[in-house]
Amino acid sequence: MSPDAPDRYESLADWAESDDAVIRPGQTIERGSAEGRARVRAMLYEATEDDPAGRALVEKVARMGRPTLDPDAPRGPSPQWQVRAPQSLDTAMRARARAEGRSLSDVVRSAATQHLAREAS
Repeated sequence: MSPDAPDRYESLADWAESDDAVIRPGQTIERGSAEGRARVRAMLYEATEDDPAGRALVEKVARMGRPTLDPDAPRGPSPQWQVRAPQSLDTAMRARARAEGRSLSDVVRSAATQHLAREAS
């Protein structure tokens, strides 16, 4: 595996957690459908055609899925939350995530963790 593989994986993970449905200019995917997944895999294979290390990473990630967010949890998917928020909160959280160079999911997890820590003390 190339030394930059973890950074490339993080970049792809950030995109996957974003609301951006465009993976490259002019091409939009639909999440959740078999056709959408096949199109994404085809694009990733095309993008790594001349990059054996990149191709190996794509194939490895396709086999193993995303890593769990909890290092102490057994292997398997992390729980997902779906919450509704006022437009002003959404705008503020997305601006914070952009300013900090983090994903919206990471900012929400951090805010929830900090809230629970304050409540416990």
